[in-house]
Amino acid sequence: MDIDAELMFECLIYLNMFYFPIFATCETAMTIAKYASVFVDTPYIGQDAIVVFTRLTCELTKILLYRRFKEEKRNLVTGIAVFFTFITISGLVYTFFIQNPVLKLEHILNSLTVLLALTEVGFGILQLTIKCFRKDPYS
Repeated sequence: MDIDAELMFECLIYLNMFYFPIFATCETAMTIAKYASVFVDTPYIGQDAIVVFTRLTCELTKILLYRRFKEEKRNLVTGIAVFFTFITISGLVYTFFIQNPVLKLEHILNSLTVLLALTEVGFGILQLTIKCFRKDPYS
C-alpha cells in the first residue's frame, strides 16, 4: 500500500482551514471572557492571551503561506508549515500544563488541535524526509 504523504498533508491543511475560524473565534471569546470575569481569578491573563494570539497568528500564517506558495515551492512551504505547527504545539503544551484556569471548552478545542497538529507534523516530516513517501515525478 502506497501512502501519499503530500496529499495527506494538503488535506490536513485544507481541514485546518475550516477548523481554524471556529477555533480562533472560540479562543478569542474565551480569552476576553476570562479577562472580563469577576468570578474566575486569572492572574496571568496577559501571558495567556499572548500565547493564544501567538498560536492563532502562527496557524493563520501557516494556512495562508501554504495556500499561496504550495505550487511554486512545495517542500519549502511544507517545512515552514511544520515549523509553525511546532510553535502551535508548544502553545498547546502551555495551555494544558501551565495555564490556570483552563476552561472545559479550551480542553476540547485544544485536544482536537493536538490531534490535527500531530498528524500535520507526521505527514509533513514524511513528505520532506523519507524518500519512499515522495511522489515519483515521472509516473
